Amino acid sequence: MRLRLLVVSLAFGTSLAASLFIAGCKEKPAATVKEVNKLDAKSVEAPNPVEDPRFKDFFDHVRAYLKIQNTADARVPSLKNTSDPKQISGREKALADEIRIERAGAQQGDVFTRAAAKEIGVIVAEDFKGRPLRDQKAILVEVPVKVPPAINTDYPTTLPLATVPPSLLLKLPTLPEELEYRFLGRHLILRDIKANLIVDFIPDVVPTAPAKTAGREARP
Repeated sequence: MRLRLLVVSLAFGTSLAASLFIAGCKEKPAATVKEVNKLDAKSVEAPNPVEDPRFKDFFDHVRAYLKIQNTADARVPSLKNTSDPKQISGREKALADEIRIERAGAQQGDVFTRAAAKEIGVIVAEDFKGRPLRDQKAILVEVPVKVPPAINTDYPTTLPLATVPPSLLLKLPTLPEELEYRFLGRHLILRDIKANLIVDFIPDVVPTAPAKTAGREARP
């Protein structure tokens, strides 16, 4: 009987220690965007809003853009050697040029409709406020700045592609594989991956400074 009690006690102690360790890991804030992303990748709390009715117009505009991309892509010769960086870069540029012809006169808000931009702004703000102050600062510090976006221009190749934290991505309208969200300063960019093109953007969507009240703060 004593042996059984000892085993049970050890098992309980191990379980408790593991629980405390896991809780400590959850409470520990991140210092960099890379760490934020690693923590977010483990999160399963956020829903994935596929075809959310709030974004119907946005999805319609995304599909319309993809038709333009397909039309432009059909006019650009296929790559014979997909391992040659120069050929890959050349085709990317050629595709971007064809898209610019198809989208001549495109303006900010043509894809991110006013309603969609408003909803996404709320999502980003709420997600940002729910992060520890350290995480907020990491995101603000590491996103590229001082380069104002412009429609139909290349995403700056001299700047890193600032990733959107995975748990935030799960809350945003789901994009087709040809497109992705990126941060450029405080702006949220809709980027054409194949053409490295700025399709549209929502200006100043990231808060200017860390929220005074932040969620999930680390305990001392």
